Amino acid sequence: MSSSSSRDTRILLAFGSVYLFWGSTYLAIHVAGEHLPVPVVAASRSLLSTALIILICLFTGRSLRVPKGEGWRLALAGLLFMSANNMLLTWGETMVPSGFAALVVCSTPIMIALIEVVMVRLGRGGEPLNARGWLGTLLGVAGLAVLVLPSIRAEFAHKGIVGYSNPTLGVLVLIGAAIAFAAGSVFSRRCRFQADTLVATGWQIGSAGLFNLCVALLTGGFHRAVWSWQGATAIVYLSIFGSLFGLVAFTYLLQNVAVTKVSTYAFVNPVIAVLLGFLILQERMARIQLLGMGIIVVGVALVVLSRGKLGKKEILGTSGQAVE
Repeated sequence: MSSSSSRDTRILLAFGSVYLFWGSTYLAIHVAGEHLPVPVVAASRSLLSTALIILICLFTGRSLRVPKGEGWRLALAGLLFMSANNMLLTWGETMVPSGFAALVVCSTPIMIALIEVVMVRLGRGGEPLNARGWLGTLLGVAGLAVLVLPSIRAEFAHKGIVGYSNPTLGVLVLIGAAIAFAAGSVFSRRCRFQADTLVATGWQIGSAGLFNLCVALLTGGFHRAVWSWQGATAIVYLSIFGSLFGLVAFTYLLQNVAVTKVSTYAFVNPVIAVLLGFLILQERMARIQLLGMGIIVVGVALVVLSRGKLGKKEILGTSGQAVE
């Protein structure tokens, strides 16, 4: 096999890994949240991922040190990505179906674009939106409304989503998760971390893991936890495939493929999540919600592609921000 053919194969495998592993994290989060308290899920997966990253760094001879002044910034980014975002996402998935949650959270690129616009208005840098970006933002908001309004209307009619009692709160929590992820991405972009990608990711996830552990201990999460093979398997899957393998594939793509192509994960992952929720959890969506899904995906695609001239860190933040 020629080197070009081998490289193409690796790229295809990397895309498949990012699409499947990150798209399937919503299913795994849903399963974990059904069996374990939210802080326990967040703490367990973060600490296990951190342990694996430390082992890899030691095995490959990477120093775990980061440049002076970057430690607290990496920790803050980790708290936004893997504490605020992760715990809110896990909590939200206890109130709405996993595919539904993925579609709400996939609005993150739109949140990032809006935060950047606000930064421009405040004179703090930022990237303005062009016409395509604004069109995508408006479509994304419209799609989100089409997606969630039927469920909210049904809740007020005392019907709700079958099996879920509070979809309105679930949607608000998931929007909070998307905002936390977007804020972390914008913050990371401005920090321009110099640390090794894997090491920086370890610092981020490790800091979040310690915080999540404190929350779990203070709220009595571990005392209330009833460990089952389903919950434990979901956490192991999230740690190994969602965080570690997905990150390695994502990093490889950033180094070998145009960033606009890599960014397609933002609107492919929700489709994977919806399909897995349908096939494995028997989740159903009304036709109007499927229409909302299509509108959101198109809107996010327009926003991502409108920012195609930015560099890798400009669109996707830094090393570990995209870990679901």
